[in-house]
Amino acid sequence: MKITRGEYCRFSLQGRVQLLCCCGRYVCSAAIENKYLIVYKLPDFYVEVLTDLHNHTIVHARPVLSLQLIAFYKKISF
Repeated sequence: MKITRGEYCRFSLQGRVQLLCCCGRYVCSAAIENKYLIVYKLPDFYVEVLTDLHNHTIVHARPVLSLQLIAFYKKISF
């Protein structure tokens, strides 16, 4: 499935996460304080999903605008 950043942003948070589950490819993840960050790759862009570990909720799922940020995430991932 091919989708643009703009189209992805129009989905609800639940829709964005479901799309990542079926079409996204896991890239890396990292724990930052009481949050957990996961980066996924869709065909034309990357998406970061931030989860609050304390509340067990997804804070956001949004496109990553900088490839430098992806490199940083990969350095701190486990």
